[in-house]
Amino acid sequence: MWQNLLAVAAGGAGGAVLRFGVNEWFRLRGWATSSVATLTVNTVGCLLAGLLLVWLEQRGPQSLFWRNLLMVGFLGGLTTFSAFGVELLQALRAGRGDIALLIAAANVVLGLGAVAAGWWLGRMVLVR
Repeated sequence: MWQNLLAVAAGGAGGAVLRFGVNEWFRLRGWATSSVATLTVNTVGCLLAGLLLVWLEQRGPQSLFWRNLLMVGFLGGLTTFSAFGVELLQALRAGRGDIALLIAAANVVLGLGAVAAGWWLGRMVLVR
């Protein structure tokens, strides 16, 4: 248990530091918004998640440590969008395009709705 927890923590720290570095790289080049940095880490994270899926499938029982370090930790710290991509791919590989569409729509609609609700609530409670 502790080994897996430490793997997630170490991987998460590495992914978060890389995410910060990508944001800074774009900021220092004059990009006014973080949209390009977000798009970059989301795309790279999804590419890495796909590569890791294949690699982990070859590892058997020892894959749990590497999954926790790299997928849950590192990619979770870099971008959780990669988990979203993996879940969509798993649904599509299982022949469940309907579920993939539902997952995609629910994440986008509920995520945007939650951000808007949080923004509205923050304005009501925190701005005086």
